[in-house]
Amino acid sequence: MMNYLYVFLAGVVIGIANIIPGVSGGTMAVVMNIFDRLIEAISNIRKEFKKNILFLVMIGLGAGAGILLFANIISYCRDHFPVATNFFFVGLIVGSIPMVYKRATVDSFKISHLIPFAVALGIMIFTIVFVPDSNTASVMTELNVMNFILLFSASTLAAACMIIPGISGSFVMLLLGAYTTVINAIHDFNFFILIPIVLGCAVGILGGAKVIKFLLQRYPQATYFSILGLVIGSIPVLLKNVFWIKGVFTFHFNLEFAVAILTLIVGALLAYFLGSRIKEQEEPEKEDCQ
Repeated sequence: MMNYLYVFLAGVVIGIANIIPGVSGGTMAVVMNIFDRLIEAISNIRKEFKKNILFLVMIGLGAGAGILLFANIISYCRDHFPVATNFFFVGLIVGSIPMVYKRATVDSFKISHLIPFAVALGIMIFTIVFVPDSNTASVMTELNVMNFILLFSASTLAAACMIIPGISGSFVMLLLGAYTTVINAIHDFNFFILIPIVLGCAVGILGGAKVIKFLLQRYPQATYFSILGLVIGSIPVLLKNVFWIKGVFTFHFNLEFAVAILTLIVGALLAYFLGSRIKEQEEPEKEDCQ
């Protein structure tokens, strides 16, 4: 059985990722090597109900702890050490690439699988070029039928995308013009506005997990090559936050940049070690599920 302390810690990492713009919780699930197990638990929650619920509860508790305990710390680090902070997460992603590639080529490598890889990578490049301004979006403060439909639909799509590696749920909210409304509703405790958001998130996570599971079962290699494209594509998204400031490329080699290189190496080694470390624990888990 997978170590639930590790699952809790993985949830902490996922929670931290969700409070950082441009960092995907799904990517961190891949980094922590629990992505398959997470999708299985969500999509087949009634099968082995007790074990799946315990797994999801530990993930949820960890994510909640990560958000509550590290929100201020991450905010401080991003404000005072943005280069080192972003490079650490880049390192986590880089360290997970060998694991994802190995799973994508577990049977054999096919040229045709480069197509979903290229499409996924292209999607991430698109997110670099097109970054919407959240300040221009209208804010919904009252709930009516139209607002309910819009918020429910936006939350469903964002939540479904949130569990996809490489895609930030908050970015999808920005694209759909609902990000500011959601942030204000949480800040102001506007429960009426939060109702369609919560319902949409629940539907999106459950539906998205089932779609991903279907793809992993029917087209495992193509799906993992898509995930590989999304994961690799998330690297320039993070680097843009460091080097592209107010529409101008900026680079200064200083002490923070030197430290950032070290944090990148530490992040890469940490992700590679974690991915390899729990591989032995994950194999028995998969055999139990079959």
